[in-house]
Amino acid sequence: MSPVVSKLYSECLTKEDLEGFGDFKIGGQIIHIVKCADDLVLLAKEGKVLQDMTDKLIDIGRLYEMDMNVEKTEVMRISRQPFPVKIMIDQKQLENVEFLYIWVAF
Repeated sequence: MSPVVSKLYSECLTKEDLEGFGDFKIGGQIIHIVKCADDLVLLAKEGKVLQDMTDKLIDIGRLYEMDMNVEKTEVMRISRQPFPVKIMIDQKQLENVEFLYIWVAF
């Protein structure tokens, strides 16, 4: 898929009804999604909310005949508690990965 078409699909997917989901605030505003190139990052404070957002994104994607690649999809928990987050897609649990901080100064 070309980058332009990919971006159009990404806009359609994320403009669909993800409003009302998410509980992650930055500066008093709820942030649902962060986009970078062809990646989407879903943000939530609780695993249940993240699962609901993931399920909704999958449902919307299927309307556009798109599937989420489970092998390339990961979960990252940024917390002091070391417990994994259990997020499922089509009865497959997503891999939990460690937080890696990269700082780039310009």
